[in-house]
Amino acid sequence: MFGLAYRFPAGRYHATPWGRNVNEADVAWPPEPWRILRALVACYWRKCDRERWHEDDLARLIDALADELPVFHLPSGAIHAHTRHYMPVPKDKPKLVFDAFLHLPTGAEVIAIWQDTTLDSELLDLARDLASGMGYLGRAESWTECRVVTTAAREPNCRPVELDCGPVELDSDRDLVRILVPRSPADYTTERQRLIDRESERIRESSKGRLTDRELRGRVAKAWRGKGGADTLPIRLMDAIAVETADLQDRKWDRPPAAYETTYGRNRNARASVMPRSAGQRRTREMSPMPTVARYLLAGRPPPRIEDAVKIGETLRKAAMSKFGWETDSATGKRPRAPWQISGRGGGNHPVRDPTHPHAFWLPEDADGDGWIDHVTVFIASGMTAEIQTALGRVTRIWRSSGRSEDGSGKGPRVDEWRLALEGFGRPEDFAGSGGILGTSRRWRSVTPFLASGHLKKAGYEGEVRRLLNRRGIDAGGVRITEIDEITVGGAPRRALNFHRFRSRGRERQLDSSGTLLELDFRDVIPGPLTLGYGCHFGLGMFEAL
Repeated sequence: MFGLAYRFPAGRYHATPWGRNVNEADVAWPPEPWRILRALVACYWRKCDRERWHEDDLARLIDALADELPVFHLPSGAIHAHTRHYMPVPKDKPKLVFDAFLHLPTGAEVIAIWQDTTLDSELLDLARDLASGMGYLGRAESWTECRVVTTAAREPNCRPVELDCGPVELDSDRDLVRILVPRSPADYTTERQRLIDRESERIRESSKGRLTDRELRGRVAKAWRGKGGADTLPIRLMDAIAVETADLQDRKWDRPPAAYETTYGRNRNARASVMPRSAGQRRTREMSPMPTVARYLLAGRPPPRIEDAVKIGETLRKAAMSKFGWETDSATGKRPRAPWQISGRGGGNHPVRDPTHPHAFWLPEDADGDGWIDHVTVFIASGMTAEIQTALGRVTRIWRSSGRSEDGSGKGPRVDEWRLALEGFGRPEDFAGSGGILGTSRRWRSVTPFLASGHLKKAGYEGEVRRLLNRRGIDAGGVRITEIDEITVGGAPRRALNFHRFRSRGRERQLDSSGTLLELDFRDVIPGPLTLGYGCHFGLGMFEAL
């Protein structure tokens, strides 16, 4: 076997996955094998003794490592966190930037292991030389100390699913991630020829056969030239791995030709937990086997108002549904592939009628109390499978058409768009310090109006709240329910009628269009989120802990 062990002296690992924007605040975990081989190539050209080592030696090393997918030992206790700051931009407003990273325990090592690869003494010495000169992995802030290992001291806890025996199951003990890996030398040769043949055919058809073979080869070669004339489709795998990212992007490659995405399964102890945001505290919490909360930071201009919470909740659900795709059913027509926990619809595409509400709540938040939505939370009481986590992790933006034109001319609607950065998955208590709706308390106050989900009886809103609490399994006998005229939103008073209180379209009848604001005082402590009444899955009837 052959392995590379990485230790990060600063305790932070920064690496933006291929194809993702830095502001999506995602971290490639485990480190992509593609990234590891690029680091070896870069270290050779910048630091290696080229009088001792010829580039053909490096090519042999890269070919040997690319011929096998590595497995990983990832340390437990990694925490996914980020910082936010504004970068100065010449002649423009400062730009908000998210700097995401994994905080690793002191002395923790990430080990990439090629289990069936054995290097001869010459290549092993070259690998040791390159490893000793490697100063960072990922972004330049990820200072690293690298060493070669040749014995398996630790069991791998992250491996390609294609190495597993039997079918891949999505369970609570493992989650699946897509990462970029290098092609094998033979696979790259085949892929390169396929791309050349495809481009040759395209050029031949567009020129209607008027080009000579020499002119055709020249046109094909030019098609792969990046900035400064760099060849983005070289013959050797090592050279293809070394192509600059700017050149690949200049030629509109959606991914490097010498790489492809594959699925790795991370064991429970290899996951990265979220950094709790309680005031002044930095604590490590291990992720629950089945997280129930996904929380996002929302950014964009103008930010949405908390009065429009139901609009943002509906928009977030649509964005999540789109990640699962659609299918055509002869009986029901077009229907989403999303599981019932996301869609809220079960067999026959009928709504889930479970009084415990086990499917998703889409809850906008005004965590800092300024009146603008700055976070959105997805809560699924029945738990989030690995499939759901993967889909929610791909939701990076939402947008809405306001129905008004940009300039007031009436020519085309105005579209507002916001970016989402996933803060992490966990349980409500992991985020209790971040927002009032995920807190724990005896006293709760309305954030958005409560609307009756049926006809109001003689007992009014108080009787409706007690009915819904009892259906949820919460003892409503000892709760004191008080209607209040207004709440403070961003320093200004707001009544129930100041909020948008209607679904854009829905099959659920709305019998109450006015709503009210409430304070609830329970006999016992109640954990959040607490949402009740009509539209409660989309941001109406939300309460915050006091």
